[in-house]
Amino acid sequence: MLLASALLTLQVATASPLDAERADFARWLRTSPISPYAAIYHQPLEGDLRLGPDAAPPLDALPAATLRDGRRGLTLETVDGERPIPRHRAVLHARWRIRVGGTHGLSVVTIFQPPDQESLHGWFPYDSAVVVNGTLEPPAQPEARRLLALDGLEAEATLAGTFTGALGGVPLRLTVYRIPEPGSDDAELQVFFRDATSGNGSYPAGRFLTLTPLGRAGYRADFNRARNPFCAYNTVFPCPLPWRGNTVAIPVAAGERYVPAAERAP
Repeated sequence: MLLASALLTLQVATASPLDAERADFARWLRTSPISPYAAIYHQPLEGDLRLGPDAAPPLDALPAATLRDGRRGLTLETVDGERPIPRHRAVLHARWRIRVGGTHGLSVVTIFQPPDQESLHGWFPYDSAVVVNGTLEPPAQPEARRLLALDGLEAEATLAGTFTGALGGVPLRLTVYRIPEPGSDDAELQVFFRDATSGNGSYPAGRFLTLTPLGRAGYRADFNRARNPFCAYNTVFPCPLPWRGNTVAIPVAAGERYVPAAERAP
C-alpha cells in the first residue's frame, strides 16, 4: 500500500500540467480535416481560382470548380451550380475542404485533403522555471501593421507594447502585438520570438507565445506553451519573419520542438 502510494505521488509529481492540452493538440494535428498537415494549397485569391486537373495549380483529384470573390461575396461554381462560401469556415467540396481567410481583396485560399500524417515534432519537458510573470509597457506611439500570424494568414496587428520580466536571471524585453482571431472580434496578445534553441531543437524561424493577463497590469509568459507556426508542419504555408529585437539571449528548451525533415525516421 505504501509502495503504491509512493508511486502515485511520483507520477503526480512528474506529470506535466500541460500533458492533456498537448495530447489534444497532437490529436488535432493528426486527425482534424483542417490540420496544417492536411493542407495542399495556400495562396492569395487573385481573380478567379479554377480547380481541377487542367487548372493552375493542377489539383488532379479535385472536381472542376471555380472560386471567386465578387460583388456578391465568395462563391464556388461547380457543375451543380453556384453556392455562397462563408469566410473563415471550411466548406466540403467532394472529399476536399476549401477555406477562405483574410478580407475582401486580400483573400487567401487554403485547400485541405484528408490528413494521413502523424504529429512529428513533440515537446520539450515541462519546466516551471520558464513561466515568467511580468508587465506590459504601453507603446510610445500607436502602431498598426500587417503581420503573418501563426496560421500563415496576414492579420492587421496593433502594437500592444513591450513585455518585461526576467528568465533565468536574464532580463526580457519582448515586443507584443495584438493579433485578431480570424472571423472573430477577439484578439490575443502574441509574441513571436527566437532563442538559442532556434534551429537547434526548436523551429529556426521562431515560435509564437500568447500572453495571459493576470490583473493589475500583470501578464504571464509561459514558454511551455510556445508553439510552432504552421510553416513548421507544411511548406505550403508562408513563414513569418522574426520580429526585430525579439531574441531571448539564452536557450528556452520549453514548448514545442522541431525535427528537420532530414532527421525524421523513414
